[in-house]
Amino acid sequence: LLPGGAPPAVDHLHARVGTPQAPQVASLAESATTARTAERFYGWWEACWAAAEARSLSSRDSTLTATVEYGPAELGEDGQVLAGSYSPLDLHGRHVSGVGLDDTLAAAAAALRSRFERWHANAASRVAVLA
Repeated sequence: LLPGGAPPAVDHLHARVGTPQAPQVASLAESATTARTAERFYGWWEACWAAAEARSLSSRDSTLTATVEYGPAELGEDGQVLAGSYSPLDLHGRHVSGVGLDDTLAAAAAALRSRFERWHANAASRVAVLA
């Protein structure tokens, strides 16, 4: 992920977890590898939240929005799922079209909201130094 210089410039997150093998991972608890990958994304998002929090101390706009973004499987002219389409994949690389898109979005939004609420609840431990 990008080094520390980028989070201060972020004002919107496209909050989708993916791997090189699966551009969209619907179930973050599916495997240890997926969970480790999700932690990298959450770490990045927490850095962006911290940067927005720091911006609020200097009275600049601190609004930060997020969109959980998953798309349905893309079908070819023959009606078959296109290889590499941007749909959630399971641990074995199969499309998880059996999981409804609305359910995937709701689960991803709930996970992101939960992570943010835990991060935000710990605000007292982050001491701001004003010069």
